[in-house]
Amino acid sequence: MKSDVLQHLDLWARAIMPTITTLLLALLDVIPIGVPAISDVSPLFTMMAIFYWAVYRPDLVPPFVVFLIGLLQDILLGNPTGLFALVLLGVLGATLSQRMAFVGKPFVFAWLGFAVISAAAFFTMWLLTCVLTTQIVLTTDVFFQYGLTTCCFPVAAWLFVRIHRHLVR
Repeated sequence: MKSDVLQHLDLWARAIMPTITTLLLALLDVIPIGVPAISDVSPLFTMMAIFYWAVYRPDLVPPFVVFLIGLLQDILLGNPTGLFALVLLGVLGATLSQRMAFVGKPFVFAWLGFAVISAAAFFTMWLLTCVLTTQIVLTTDVFFQYGLTTCCFPVAAWLFVRIHRHLVR
C-alpha cells in the first residue's frame, strides 16, 4: 500500500515537472539581467520552456496551465493583462502544429524552429503592445530581447534535456 502511494506520488511529481520548470522560469523572466542601458531586457525563458516541452512532451503542457503562467507573467511584468498569455498560447499552438518537424531531428532544426516561432511571437507581442497602448513601441528592445532569447535557447534546452532525462522520463 505504501509503495503504491509513493509510486503515484512519484508519477504525479514527474508529470508536473514541466509546469514547475516553466513557472520558475516565469519568475526568472522578471529579473533584469543588469546590463547598463538595457536593464529592462532579459531573455524570455518561459517561451523557451513552452517550446521545448511542447515538442518533446506535449502531453505535459496543457493550454490552461500555459495561459495561467502567461497571466502571471503579465501581472509580474506589468504588461496588459492577457498579452503574454495570448502570445504563449500562440507559441504552444504553432509548436504543436509543427512538432513532427523537430522530433527525431538534429538540435539545429529545433533551434531554427524556435527562432522562427519566437520571431512571430515577438512581432505579435510588439504589435499587440502598440495597439493596446495606442503608441508605437521602439523596436530596438524587441530585437535585442529576441536575439538574446534565441541565443540563450541552446543553454536552456541543455537544461531542459537534463530535467527531461532525469526527472520526467
